[in-house]
Amino acid sequence: GGYELPVQGAIDGLAKVRVDGRLELVRDMPRTIVDAAHNAASVSALMRAIGQNITYDSMVVIFGCSVDKDIEGMLQQLQLGADKVVFTTAGAPRSVNPHELHARFVEKCGKMAQVGDTLQDAYQIACKSVTRDDLICITGSIYLVGLTKKLQAAGRLA
Repeated sequence: GGYELPVQGAIDGLAKVRVDGRLELVRDMPRTIVDAAHNAASVSALMRAIGQNITYDSMVVIFGCSVDKDIEGMLQQLQLGADKVVFTTAGAPRSVNPHELHARFVEKCGKMAQVGDTLQDAYQIACKSVTRDDLICITGSIYLVGLTKKLQAAGRLA
């Protein structure tokens, strides 16, 4: 239940109440959480909070961000916490091309990484690589969190 919120209003509201490490479960199977971490410090806090509070075998992070953020810093923190990363975009005007994020990440570390050109593509890739005891975390941008919640509410995150 709950009230129908226009997505921009929801995004603006999320931006105001944002607290580092605030994890929101949006789906049980597979376990999927969203977090609006969008700088190196908050991504680091998120990875630590998940590690300390959630039991899982492995974690797939779906990540997208805006061009004006500390991309290198966030990628550095991602590689410390994620077992696999799927890069994507919320399609916002200043979103970084996910193929560029992928290239930079692979250059930095040898971890498993893929690209989903849309959030739905990325989520399908993530779902194929998780089991019941794994975790999917969607982060890197408030827009990505807003889009995830909008798609989930519409039954289009499959």
